[in-house]
Amino acid sequence: MSTTKSPGILHRYTPRLVAFEHTRNGSSPKNTLLFIPGLNEGLLTTPYIQSLSAALPSSYSLVEVLLSSSYSGWGHSSLSQDVEEMAHCVEYFQSLRTGGKTVLMGNSTGCQDVLRYISSEGLRPIVDGGILQAPVSDREAIQMIYPQEDYRRYNDLAQGWIKEGKGEETLPNEVSLPILGARITAKRWLSLASPGPEHKGEDDMFSSDFEPARFQSTFGIAARRGVGLMILFSGSDGFVPSTVDKEALVAKMEKAFVDAGGKLGRGSGIIPGASHTVKEQGDVREELHRRVKDFLEDIDRGTVGQI
Repeated sequence: MSTTKSPGILHRYTPRLVAFEHTRNGSSPKNTLLFIPGLNEGLLTTPYIQSLSAALPSSYSLVEVLLSSSYSGWGHSSLSQDVEEMAHCVEYFQSLRTGGKTVLMGNSTGCQDVLRYISSEGLRPIVDGGILQAPVSDREAIQMIYPQEDYRRYNDLAQGWIKEGKGEETLPNEVSLPILGARITAKRWLSLASPGPEHKGEDDMFSSDFEPARFQSTFGIAARRGVGLMILFSGSDGFVPSTVDKEALVAKMEKAFVDAGGKLGRGSGIIPGASHTVKEQGDVREELHRRVKDFLEDIDRGTVGQI
């Protein structure tokens, strides 16, 4: 088992939640990149996190945010709770760095958190940008992983529990623990699995079968709020069904954002050869670093979306 250490500062941004700021010698950052990991992830578990921190402009520091949903907590949490906690973290760091830029970056299901933060109603601190790294459909991933009979059976079970007023109760272990790695409530299962025909799951934001109007209801709203955005879709993402046209999917997301007047990062698009969490070293990882660095510099200069 390999071990690693990373110098930094542990911030307590609420009485029970912390965030870890990666520090670098000689840098005095005025801006903050707040990183939200995916399901089952937490501090230092995303493969590229330390190398990305080292590659950022000197004016930025990377902060990994722990939420109640981190590690295995996601099964008993929700996007709404995540966003509420993220707002506390944004407020905390903006109070430390008055006048600095704040950018949110999500990996995997963390992308839902970021998009929900910048597109949903609610009084919360404004951020300057958002980065969606591996914004895949949890519904399509679940349908790819689970036998269809099990997928339908668990949907029926969860829907039955909701009707009985047991949405916050934990489904049997067999539903999620062996495959998804955590126990899950009926409400969160339906949010992620998002059964048809309407696919109303709160987490269902990036599915390839959506009509343009569905993307306009999230990406379009974010655009009208003036937030800069960059989509980084992994070209070799193992959680995307082989039937999905990644180029077309990313194009639909970007179009919904740009058509509403959004400021799209010049590096937005697919990273060829990248896996879901960009485990690859070398050119693939460097490409991720370069695009994030360029986007943050453009945010700092106010030039996102300019050709």
